[in-house]
Amino acid sequence: MSQCPYTRAYTTKGSTCNCHDQRVTFEAVDKPQHKYYKRNFLLGVVNGSLINVGMAFLDPFTVLPVFILKLGGSAVTVGLVSALHGVGWFLPQVLGSRLAETRRYLMNLYRLTSIPRVLGFVGIAVIVFSVDVSNKTTFLTAFIFAIFFAYFAGGLAGVPMLEIVSKTIPATRRGGFFGMRRFVGGILGIFAGMIVGVILGQGAQRVWMGGWVFDMIERGVRGLGLVGHAFPTDFGIVFLLGAICISCGTIVFFLAGEPSAASVKESARLLDHVRSGLTLLREDANYRRFYLARICWQFTAMAFPFYASYACDQLRISEHMVGLFLSVWVGSGVFSNYVWGQLMDRKGNKIVLTITAVLAAVPPLIVLGIDAGMGPSPHDPAGTGLLLLVSGTFCINGFIRSGRLISNITYLLEFAPETKRPLYVGFMNSFTFPFMLSPVFGGILIQIFNIRTLFWISMVFAIVNVYLSTRLKEPRNAKA
Repeated sequence: MSQCPYTRAYTTKGSTCNCHDQRVTFEAVDKPQHKYYKRNFLLGVVNGSLINVGMAFLDPFTVLPVFILKLGGSAVTVGLVSALHGVGWFLPQVLGSRLAETRRYLMNLYRLTSIPRVLGFVGIAVIVFSVDVSNKTTFLTAFIFAIFFAYFAGGLAGVPMLEIVSKTIPATRRGGFFGMRRFVGGILGIFAGMIVGVILGQGAQRVWMGGWVFDMIERGVRGLGLVGHAFPTDFGIVFLLGAICISCGTIVFFLAGEPSAASVKESARLLDHVRSGLTLLREDANYRRFYLARICWQFTAMAFPFYASYACDQLRISEHMVGLFLSVWVGSGVFSNYVWGQLMDRKGNKIVLTITAVLAAVPPLIVLGIDAGMGPSPHDPAGTGLLLLVSGTFCINGFIRSGRLISNITYLLEFAPETKRPLYVGFMNSFTFPFMLSPVFGGILIQIFNIRTLFWISMVFAIVNVYLSTRLKEPRNAKA
């Protein structure tokens, strides 16, 4: 017997129920899954929110680059540290999926892989406090290893965590689930930014974050004795706060419930596992199109790090406006989480993938429409119009990036067959990781050609992504 998640009526497995304008297939939702739904939804949101706010303290695009540069590290080192965030998460997932598909219960695997993840993030702070920064080579080697270790362990833990979510949270609720994780985590991340500003002495945030809010946080942080420390202790405190949040978020999900898997596979060699993934690409046309769409997305997103540099270097917009661009980027991402989550739950994931693909062509088009030598016009001496146009690119990019990150996960979880879901997820994530280095390719394009070439190529990949996204199947139509 199976239970409808809306009416709670029980019926025969495999039949359907019409309710809330949706046809629910009872193969996807049975009584044990419903038993853990509320608990896992709440724990998952707390888990994601705390990990997201923790990652704000160790942000690979703001906090870590500043720390590396202050140490005297090179631009290559900065790029490496930033890239490890994506590479460390995606690379190990083919191994994690191999382990996951051979087990009926995955919570112990999640706990086992989460322990080194926690130790890795705590180790980052410990290294800052204990290793002599005057020995730059030793310090950076240990620091980079700790970061990679933490991200790699997080990638391993990601597969069992997502599989537990898939078994207990219905497809029609996953958009809201992942959207809520990012929404709450994003709101908390804004406050984390204020805390970082107080600890590092960047009081200029008071202007745009709200004076009274910043003053309240500053008093609290000072009261805890976290202010006034010299470099690198100040950054060590920031990293430690991040490690605490990530550790708490990780441990919270230990309490999640888990039903037994529908089926398991016998253990196979890693090479055979990889071959199975390649077979999926060859035989499953929808899986192949989705893989290509994700690659196109990465080559569209490769331009993200260069919008700010274009505004400052080419358009001569004041560097003080970078703070505005950052707040627009984060704010639009936070707001859009709710919008995308509701749309996914009501209409499905394909429509979000298609809309974000269309919108992704707009920011590079805006940049290409602006003359590189353009300055304030006689009718707009302050350059307000130009500033609004550039700010619009950050707003749109933040909006679509949030939708893409959520829909990439939820679409894959929904269309993958239940018995092969770990393989579908792990193989896709592991074989997407090389394209996480696309910003490096973007930098090479700028060096060889110019920044406009980068935006042209970014827009071309966005257009190809539109074509691929419209050809994807909508899993809910197949189940109806």
